[in-house]
This record gives sequence, C-alpha cells and structure tokens, in this order.
Amino acid sequence: MTALDLLQQLHKLGVILTPYPDSTMHCRTPKGVLTPDLLDEIRQHKQELHALVEEWSERVAIAEYDGGLACENAQRLAWQCLLEEVHT
Repeated sequence: MTALDLLQQLHKLGVILTPYPDSTMHCRTPKGVLTPDLLDEIRQHKQELHALVEEWSERVAIAEYDGGLACENAQRLAWQCLLEEVHT
C-alpha cells in the first residue's frame, strides 16, 4: 500500500490527520476505526503521510484565503489537486 492509498483509506474512514512543523501528526479518528494493522501502516508511512497532509493543508489555505473559496470547497479542490499531481 502506498502512502496515498493509505491516506485515501483513512479519509474514507473519517480519520483526520493534522501535520505539525516538528514532523509529528495529530490523528483524530472515530472510535474503533484504527485497527492494529492500520496503525502499523500509518507508522510505516509516517513521513510520506506527513508530507502529503502538509501539502494538502497548504493548498487548502491558499485556495481559501487567496482564492476566496469556502473551506469545504477549498478542501475538495486541494484533494483533487493532490490526487492529480500524484497520478501524473
């Protein structure tokens, strides 16, 4: 599983990852969602996940503040851009 595949799976499960400048991430998740296997995948891809989530967060901020988009629209656009960039 790639880091992007894992991020997509976590997103579908309602997991919210928040990157911090010190290369740590906060993980907010619905109760019972994170299985031991999923936690292991997160640990294995921690650096890649951090980079993807940080890039996504930056794109959201730019689209929201500079582009004038509503938060939900900015998040959707940032997700689409991230997926397109990784797949091209």
